[in-house]
Amino acid sequence: MQGTTSNLGPQPEARGNPELSAETLMAYLDGELPPEGRAQVEAVLARHTEARRDLVLFQHLHEDLSGIRFRTHDARTSIWGRVHARLTHPLGWFLVAMGTMAWLIYGAWMYVSSATPTLEKLMTGAVVIGILVLFTSVIHERYREWLVDPYRDVER
Repeated sequence: MQGTTSNLGPQPEARGNPELSAETLMAYLDGELPPEGRAQVEAVLARHTEARRDLVLFQHLHEDLSGIRFRTHDARTSIWGRVHARLTHPLGWFLVAMGTMAWLIYGAWMYVSSATPTLEKLMTGAVVIGILVLFTSVIHERYREWLVDPYRDVER
């Protein structure tokens, strides 16, 4: 009888397991069932191969999910580690940005002051600007996705 409920939960016949729901199997694995519920589940497991197969699948899933932890920040990190992270990263990005700007300005000056015909300069400039716009838009999109990624602090 599909869709009916008993004291073991809904009948999941569509999954191939005639008497146990996924919730009941997970509660069994987590030790959340009362003794009579555990006895009923063990009786079903003794009778049905599909139920034992589902239990093994849920055991593997349970083991995999138990290994996932959120990253914890170590309270023992030194003050110098935090100073290093707060100073060197922004300083490094600042120097990279300034160096890139200097190279771009120098390249633009060399480009403008060269004897190359204007039409070639315009075509080359359009290609370079197009590539830079695409590159910066991809980096910006990735950064915005990274900011809202709910799994960025999950470690295995």
